[in-house]
Amino acid sequence: MPEQQLFRAVLLQGLTDSLGKFDIPSRLNAKYEIEAKEWLESKDFNLICSYANWQPSEIIKMYSDISKHKHYLTATDIRYLLNERLTRRY
Repeated sequence: MPEQQLFRAVLLQGLTDSLGKFDIPSRLNAKYEIEAKEWLESKDFNLICSYANWQPSEIIKMYSDISKHKHYLTATDIRYLLNERLTRRY
């Protein structure tokens, strides 16, 4: 379903942003990181998870696991790992 893929992409981008990993350096990245972290605790995050057919608690657990290793991962690495874990799980 194309809509599900869109919402999954939104989740992956939000999670990557909340880890402070960006492909393009910008002065605004710190702001985007803060906003993404706030989004993870919002009703909108839960709604997007339901549209993507993923459980918010599972997403947060994966996010937590990956965040422990974010110091040596790139944005591309993080998106790949999240996508792989989510694809296998659902």
